[in-house]
Amino acid sequence: MIKKGNGGIGAFEAYFEYNRILRTWLVAFGIGGPALFLVHKDIVQQLIANNKLIQIGILFMIGVICQVIGAFLNKIANWYVHLPTAKRGIKGTRLHSFGIWYVDHIWPDMGLDILTIAAFGSAVWLLYTVFACPRII
Repeated sequence: MIKKGNGGIGAFEAYFEYNRILRTWLVAFGIGGPALFLVHKDIVQQLIANNKLIQIGILFMIGVICQVIGAFLNKIANWYVHLPTAKRGIKGTRLHSFGIWYVDHIWPDMGLDILTIAAFGSAVWLLYTVFACPRII
């Protein structure tokens, strides 16, 4: 668990800020991309004609869901890491242990971010093949 002093919380403030910013951008992109389809019927028609609308929609949803799951897990983990300071009887429980484990490991967040970027990248590639280079696929 990250503790204050000797490079603790202060050393990770930049990471926490960038993590928050990245998650905000990824969710905004994942919602904003499909929102464009709602206001431009010609885009929807072209995606339907190329049988790509559902694939692209699913890829955007996968990315957003990954980020929501990541935010939820971080919220729960941090709650149970910090709760013992305010409430006795939580320390040593499974949820407290999970919180400590989750907060101490970066790979769950990185994994969800990589899945998000892969899903969004695939969606953008499909959009590119339909609009910029329709003969690629």
